[in-house]
Amino acid sequence: MSLIRLVYASESRLVDTCRSEELDRILASARRLNERNGITGFLLATDSAFAQVLEGAREAVAETYGRIGADPRHAGLKLLCEQPIAARSFPGWAMGISERDETTTFIFGLYGVTPEEDLQVQPLDVLLDLAGELAGPPA
Repeated sequence: MSLIRLVYASESRLVDTCRSEELDRILASARRLNERNGITGFLLATDSAFAQVLEGAREAVAETYGRIGADPRHAGLKLLCEQPIAARSFPGWAMGISERDETTTFIFGLYGVTPEEDLQVQPLDVLLDLAGELAGPPA
């Protein structure tokens, strides 16, 4: 099977009052669907943005990206890359996640992701390196 990696960034439409619960729902749904469809990846989340790496078969990744594009919790979806890969970067993750919060603010900041410079303006290599750093060993 040939694999691709798709990376996108988007504006988050989550409201602060139910943000944590909504992220939990996103993660539960993504893990369920991704396991079924052979997709791995990692989601970066800040108060105002998302960036996500998806890996898998072209058709499955395209279907997943289509669902994300139709999801009202995202706005301004920006495709950063879609390319063939020899191996997965997140092989043990049906979907990992890291939020910029009190614990991770320093690491996000090392990669230039700050309240002033959010995920949508970061270069592709920075997002991939940040996701790899925060993913650590698979869950």
